[in-house]
Amino acid sequence: MRIPNAHTRHEHYRRNWVRFLRRTVPDVVWQRLAAADPARGDTRVRWVPTYLILAWVVIGWSVRTTLNERLAEACRWLVRRFPARWRPGHTYPGFLKATTRVGPDLFHRFWRDLRATTAKRLGRASTWYGWTVLAADGSRFDAPRTRANAKHLRRAGRTHTGPQWWLTWLVHLPTLLVWDWRQGPGDSSERHHLADMIADLPPRSLLVADAGYVGFDLMQQLIASGTDFLIRCGSNVHLLVEGTTSRIERQGQHLRVYLWPQNRRNQPPLVLRLIVLKRGGKRVFLLTSVREETRLSRRMAGEIYQARWGVEVEFRSLKRTVGHYRVLSKTPAAGVMELAAYVLALALLMLEGAVALGRQVVRLSVAAALRALRDALEALRNRTWATPLEQRLRRALRDDYRRRRPKHTRYWPRKKNDHPPGPPKLHRLTRCETTQINAILNHNPMGLG
Repeated sequence: MRIPNAHTRHEHYRRNWVRFLRRTVPDVVWQRLAAADPARGDTRVRWVPTYLILAWVVIGWSVRTTLNERLAEACRWLVRRFPARWRPGHTYPGFLKATTRVGPDLFHRFWRDLRATTAKRLGRASTWYGWTVLAADGSRFDAPRTRANAKHLRRAGRTHTGPQWWLTWLVHLPTLLVWDWRQGPGDSSERHHLADMIADLPPRSLLVADAGYVGFDLMQQLIASGTDFLIRCGSNVHLLVEGTTSRIERQGQHLRVYLWPQNRRNQPPLVLRLIVLKRGGKRVFLLTSVREETRLSRRMAGEIYQARWGVEVEFRSLKRTVGHYRVLSKTPAAGVMELAAYVLALALLMLEGAVALGRQVVRLSVAAALRALRDALEALRNRTWATPLEQRLRRALRDDYRRRRPKHTRYWPRKKNDHPPGPPKLHRLTRCETTQINAILNHNPMGLG
């Protein structure tokens, strides 16, 4: 077998990365990104938006331990990838200054343009029972205990915790791709983050969330935007019902329950549907705006809500598999860009897996795909020969063997074991409440959602 020389190996892997980027990110997305650059046409600017996005993504994929080392690796990769273009800068402060010049929402604008092209490439895999099913969840990320972080990020969670970031994102359940995200200080409200992302939801969306997202104002915004939802409710929710609790649990659902808190009695109540699922002797109570059983049956609701666990798996992939459980930036201005870059790096990794695997994207192994990308980075930097990237990504699948025992972890004394939410508080409608609801319904039939 003929062994290619060093120049041939270098050209092979440079073309390999060209195919990788064009297959993942269409040219029109790069063109829109370059057109929004405020310093477009200025030859003195070395960090153009394309360089910034690619450098941050390589930083997110890197296995190095410090930000300076990760930036150095990204710069070496950019020089190998674009040998005939301007060399990028090499200092981390200049890199942050260039990112701030373009705008802190650089990553959101880039991903929004790229996300618009995914539905066509995924085809039928992008919908589930006629809906675009999205799951919402949030998690905290540690930050260095500097004075700037302690002042702006504030302490959240337990008593002895340090500064933390809060990340809320939406994950496309049929493919487990990241759809959108928001970040803020550790004490941010995940409901406010979700309310900020409602405007970017696609038509015919079904939002799936846990008990932390139950709220009159949030559900009212979702109904007003035409977005259906399936949200778990707990013992902190008071619902007005017409039947008894035993009958609701025996039937497994109730087609009409009212969410009408005492501090919102000046507004029309929300008419929702209560679904009761039985899992291992325990009951799970779900609130949904889809009141027609033909559109969302109990079986469909159970299948969709069970798939919500994929959001937790994605957080584990970002924190442990990719290794970004902690933001390294010492200031909030740099930390917000670093955390967004980590999310974008994982999103691009999952998107490339979806393009390579097609409808098998739910079987994508993030660890195997990440190893393939890191090996390709090293191969281009060191000009060594290895298996083509596209071929390795097609083999990056999860194990399919059948486990013979439950997959439990050992007891960890410092782990926070939260108890599952209890059943909601169900109250029978009084005559006065029935009269008020009927009056509102007759006056404004659309006011009940």
